Amino acid sequence: MGINKTGKIIAGGASLLMLLLSGSCSMVTDDPVACPARLSVRFVYDYNIKFADAFQHEVKSVNVWAFGSDGSLAWSGSASGDALAESDFKIDTPLDEGSYEFVAWCGLEGNEDFELATYTPTSREELEITLRTLPGDVSRSHLAGLYHGYTGVVDYEVDPYRPSFKTVSIPLMKDTKDIRVMLQHLDGSEIDNRDFTCTITTADAGLGWDNALLPSPMVTYSPWEVRYGVTTAPGTTERPAEADGSRTITTVASLLFDMSTSRLSTSRPATLTIHRNWDDRDIIRINLIDYLLLVKGYYREMGDQEYLDRQDDYSIVFFIDKNSNWNVAGGIFINNWAVVPSQENPL
Repeated sequence: MGINKTGKIIAGGASLLMLLLSGSCSMVTDDPVACPARLSVRFVYDYNIKFADAFQHEVKSVNVWAFGSDGSLAWSGSASGDALAESDFKIDTPLDEGSYEFVAWCGLEGNEDFELATYTPTSREELEITLRTLPGDVSRSHLAGLYHGYTGVVDYEVDPYRPSFKTVSIPLMKDTKDIRVMLQHLDGSEIDNRDFTCTITTADAGLGWDNALLPSPMVTYSPWEVRYGVTTAPGTTERPAEADGSRTITTVASLLFDMSTSRLSTSRPATLTIHRNWDDRDIIRINLIDYLLLVKGYYREMGDQEYLDRQDDYSIVFFIDKNSNWNVAGGIFINNWAVVPSQENPL
């Protein structure tokens, strides 16, 4: 027998041996070997305005619970840190064959803004989240990212004659929103950050196991940071006033309010208010939800609530005149989309 032929026989025998070993759990023997079985969970955060999975980049911790067909807790798991940034991150469970529902709250580790009712629930209904507020139901925190996930019923079957590996994907939704509100003086004059106050009020302090808004007191969201800035057109200098008193504006003064809220909903009104402090008067008061939905742009085929849930970052610009009133004719810019409100006084 030639060397080449002998080598082929040896290689073929090795391949057969590996095949037999890998499939040995399905062979009928005097001492049957149990086929390996495992149910794992992974997380996907592509329910965002970019329709791209941002889990590895945004989510820093996960907590997940599995409930059996009788509604009782069957298993819970958690993870955090660098492991979540791995492309193949998943959590292996010890769950046996059966039907399960998975509920996840992600972003809780080190999060002082939200409180979970319990980490050891007896039923999924106990997995409620509450926003921590200051006295008077005020929040002025830069809210850490909070994500919710739910799978519905998942059936896991184990085949006694072959390995049974299954990975369940848990889709996540981000509940927290970052909202920046900017005031700009049309005449270029300065804006003192003591002159105006910005708030958002809505009842969204409680979230249920299914991410539905729970009955809640009205929360007043205040800025976690207020910034003043002046922008000057490049290569220009301020020109003297013309004979009629007009002048070319080469600088724009801005006041920027950085704010965060919990989940926004079409079913809960939210009011954005700009208050002029020196005479105790609201110069802007609008239904925030209505205005945010006006700029869905080419997402018009998307439902209103879906848009609010996918979009987590809003920039809103208002223009004020020389008397520090809202220049309604100047419109509003929301995420670079221009909106011109009714010219009637919105207050």
